Amino acid sequence: MSEHPTQTTAATDNDESVADDKLRGAEAIGPEIDEPPWRVYYLWSKGRLPGVYKDGRDLIGSKSALRRAHRNRARTGK
Repeated sequence: MSEHPTQTTAATDNDESVADDKLRGAEAIGPEIDEPPWRVYYLWSKGRLPGVYKDGRDLIGSKSALRRAHRNRARTGK
């Protein structure tokens, strides 16, 4: 018997994991915020995409941060 507990399917199917939260590239970020890739680059350059940063030549975004910002903008109108 192993001393380490085995992972259950609930632990492996977790939608809240860090890898599932990351979006790589403007093509992946765009559908999340309903914008074309060129607009993603524009919004990022203006500082309007919280949770998005540049890593080398790619934009990396956080789904949870983008959703939270969208919810806050929708609620406050800003």
